[in-house]
Amino acid sequence: MAHTIKSEEHVKYSVLAIEYIGESDKPVTPIVISDSKAGAAWYRNAVLKRGESEFTYIHVVNASLLEKLIADVEALKGTVQQKGEKNPTPSETVSVAVITLESNNKYLYDTDSAISLLESLQKRCDKSESLRSDLAHFRDRIRPWRVN
Repeated sequence: MAHTIKSEEHVKYSVLAIEYIGESDKPVTPIVISDSKAGAAWYRNAVLKRGESEFTYIHVVNASLLEKLIADVEALKGTVQQKGEKNPTPSETVSVAVITLESNNKYLYDTDSAISLLESLQKRCDKSESLRSDLAHFRDRIRPWRVN
């Protein structure tokens, strides 16, 4: 769930990572988006602690698209998990990490807010069918846990 980024190596990469954090009867595959293959691999292996054989959707996009995706996340921040904070409440089901040269933030979203965010991100990905599809799949997997 919430992973602490201890390594200073992250300053080399920009990464946007979306992860479901809750109970589920079906797997919800994390999505890691970066502007470099090395950044995506670093996040998957060092932060998620998943090797190449474990399933994570990895997407390498151009820097311009990544900046737009990050701007969408920052516009709908969710609740920021403070350092030392205990586990999130059950209604906070999606964790989004934003790592750039300037910042290292983790946001928590309830299901309804996460669905809105995922739909916003999908609209940005009109030229990346694979990423748009993975975002839709993630959204569809968390939809049963909507609050209302």
